[in-house]
Amino acid sequence: MEQESQEIRSAFPEYLTNTQEDGEHLDQCLQQFETLINNYKDEQNILSAIESKITMVINQTPLSSIIDCYVNISKDYNLQTKMYRVSKFHDQKYLPQIPILNQYLENKIKSLPWPVIGDVNSNQLQEQLIKLYNFNYGRIAQHELLLLWFPSLIKPYFNVLDGLLNTQTKLSQDEKYYFAIMGAAASGSDQLYDLLVQQFYLNEGDKNWVDLGYESVDDKIKSLNTICKILVQKPWEQSLKNTLQQIMKNNKWNKRELIQALMIFIFYNNIGCFSQGNGILKEIDYTLNLQSGNTSISFTLPQEQQQQQQIDLTQNEYIIQELKNQALLDNQNCSSDKNIQVKSKQQSIDEPQEMSDLDEEQLILKFKEKFQKYFTIDEIKDSTGYQILRFSEYNFQMNSYPVLKSLYPEGAQKMHDFLLEVKQMTRNTFGKEQQITTAAFRKAIRVYAQNIYRYQHDDIDYSTQMNKLLPKELKAFIKIVSLTPNLLQKKHLEFIPLKLSADELCHITLLTIAAKIEVQLIYLSKALVDCM
Repeated sequence: MEQESQEIRSAFPEYLTNTQEDGEHLDQCLQQFETLINNYKDEQNILSAIESKITMVINQTPLSSIIDCYVNISKDYNLQTKMYRVSKFHDQKYLPQIPILNQYLENKIKSLPWPVIGDVNSNQLQEQLIKLYNFNYGRIAQHELLLLWFPSLIKPYFNVLDGLLNTQTKLSQDEKYYFAIMGAAASGSDQLYDLLVQQFYLNEGDKNWVDLGYESVDDKIKSLNTICKILVQKPWEQSLKNTLQQIMKNNKWNKRELIQALMIFIFYNNIGCFSQGNGILKEIDYTLNLQSGNTSISFTLPQEQQQQQQIDLTQNEYIIQELKNQALLDNQNCSSDKNIQVKSKQQSIDEPQEMSDLDEEQLILKFKEKFQKYFTIDEIKDSTGYQILRFSEYNFQMNSYPVLKSLYPEGAQKMHDFLLEVKQMTRNTFGKEQQITTAAFRKAIRVYAQNIYRYQHDDIDYSTQMNKLLPKELKAFIKIVSLTPNLLQKKHLEFIPLKLSADELCHITLLTIAAKIEVQLIYLSKALVDCM
């Protein structure tokens, strides 16, 4: 992606304070906008770039006063603006929309027309959205719009970004963004990758690092190539510890900046998986192909989200009954100390043939073709024997988190809070079923996602509980999101026999990536302890 013209960028606000200062900054932007139009009124490529930026402002700015200015000026100059799609998987009318959110924040409508988890405090929500807007140089990113289903998650999400990329350590800003770009590249997310590359350029990063990747960076960064690949592909392997030992032996990294670099890589790799899992399209001003058409700008409020989606409950009844039974059992056994005995060998879990025949060779080939330049081509070798790490032996809360916090408290604490919020948030619904305890279903998703990485929980009977609560098609979806998100297609969601709403499917993706982050940090911290 080419660097944006400074002339175009300066015609649009990239920083908000929600104070009088915004008006002064906006006046400067609008003056530049008029100069730009007058200087390039016959340059169609420049006008198209301006139109795409206007469309981005309208759909991704959390202040209606800014939006109104650009709506009006686009009419004055007869510029074409387009509505746009956020996801290739979900119908746009069921997704959160910033212009409608702004109406709610200004008390023009009484409630948000999409489902949300938790209470919505208008002032706090707008404050957090402005922070995200500023962090992204003037936008709420496409994948972040889905967080409007989960307002309570926006603050811990932003805190992770801030802690990882703005904490002052020996890591340069170039290095921090490069590891974020590597993480996005490993997920195959064009949307997140392009966004981070643009931010890298705006931070005056070395263009060769993006153009050439691995070959252009210094030996210090190159030394983390292998461990990043292990963390994505096979973090359970002995090679993780061996590689970490070699890194520490070479004395190029101290433990604090090493953990920061790897946490940046892990987090952005999983945000890329989240973007892919929800079919997020590229940022509109990177892809918009403006053609002649309707120049009017309008936003419609769905009638109670079109009365919500018409969901057929019959296919959900089995799992709903299981959740009710599980809630009853939990109440009966809440004071019991009896532990469930589970088999020591991992259970095999069947998946549909059309989803499970993506062999490792194909997946590695796909990965190499798309983002080869950021990684070397050597493969991670398997160790002999089948290795499993158990919750009772080493877990995030009791073992991993204290280790990470002792070395990098700013990032570890904020990551912990983010993972906790994902784990506990719920609307207590399942499809159209209301007021139902979904704790067992949410836990099953997390446990299955971690089981993919050979991490097992002691209180789960994998042969029965997983199969009762998770249809094999849903397991296949979770597995693809975790391991090969670049291969995810809409059909994988359509195969899932549960009639769930778009926000519930998004919630499943969040639970999946949070479980993956947790298990990657578990293996990383354990390898670090074993090396010390």
